[in-house]
This record gives sequence, C-alpha cells and structure tokens, in this order.
Amino acid sequence: MAVYKFKLTFEDYEDTYRVIEIKSNQVFLDFHKIILESIMFDQKQLASFYMSNDTWRKNQEITLEDMTDDPENPIPEMKNAKLSQYINDPHQKIIYVYDFMALWTMRLELFGIDINENPKFTYPRIGKSVGLAPKQYDKVQKFGLIESEFDEITKSYLDKAEEFGAEISDDEADEFGLFEKNTDSNDEEGPAEPTIGGFDEY
Repeated sequence: MAVYKFKLTFEDYEDTYRVIEIKSNQVFLDFHKIILESIMFDQKQLASFYMSNDTWRKNQEITLEDMTDDPENPIPEMKNAKLSQYINDPHQKIIYVYDFMALWTMRLELFGIDINENPKFTYPRIGKSVGLAPKQYDKVQKFGLIESEFDEITKSYLDKAEEFGAEISDDEADEFGLFEKNTDSNDEEGPAEPTIGGFDEY
C-alpha cells in the first residue's frame, strides 16, 4: 500500500514542524489522531480538514462531526473519508483546523509518496519531529483575560480580602477595573451590588 508523507507546519510557528506518514487507504480520522499525538494536544475538540489549492485556498471540507442540518449536502466525515479519495495532486495541500474557539490552524503539504509501506512500521506514524509545539490551552480565555492574568487578579483580590477583612472599599476591590457600579439616580434603595462589566447574564 502506498504511503503519503506530509509535512505539518503551524501558521504562527515557523521553526516547528512534523513529518506524518500515513497509508493512502487510511481515513482522515487516523490523520486527525496522529496529528494531535505529534503535537501533544488532547482530542476533546472538534476539527476539520480543508482540501486546498496551491495558494492555500480552502475547498472541500472533511469534518470530525457533521453539524449541518442539510441532509442533501452533508459534509464528509473523517471516519468515512479515505485519503486516496481526496488526494489528486502529488503536492497536495491541506489546511487542518483544530478547536474552533482557539482556531489552531496547521498546514499539511504532501512532499513524497512511497509506493510500498515499510513492514517494520505501524501507520500512521510520526516520521520526524522538529521544534516544540505551542501549548494547547495558551489561547484559552476567561472573561476576556488569559487564564494566568485572571488568576493573578483573583489572587490579588483574595489577598486584599484576607489582609483587610470585610472593610475593603469598592475602589480597592476594583483595582483592576473588573467591576462597574450602577449609578442609576432612580434607585431609591441605594447603589446596586457591583456587577462584572461588559458581560450579559446568560
């Protein structure tokens, strides 16, 4: 069975790449799993491959799970899509997007095809690994702040509360500008409790 050799690169990390080797009759779900293994990401998020042209323009999507409600035009799912069905260029380019909140975007470029698989190997496999991949959850945010920043603010607030007890003024509690006060002049019961600014209640 023929073996495709792909070079995986990150959109924003030029010095990091992986070489992935996968058999032509394997499915995109196998490709998806070995990519995440190669960069040490978990498999908890949705993802899609996009077959691309020479200028990296997205064309046919192949998704982990079809979330559309159009039975007449379903999106191919990774578990059913063999690579050989979609690869028609010896330099095929594919865009892979993982986690549609963080939008990790990777580029896959076919750079070689072995006519026969190596019996010593189990496919798909990581043929080469260069550079450190970014941490998966570096892009995760809480209330518009990265986790470390949010945790630092929370810790500072709790430290003040422990030091001064319940006598912290609103200005001291709001050192980082997280809260906004209700200044409605028609409120006869006094100022309302501070609410987190800029967020609607769900």
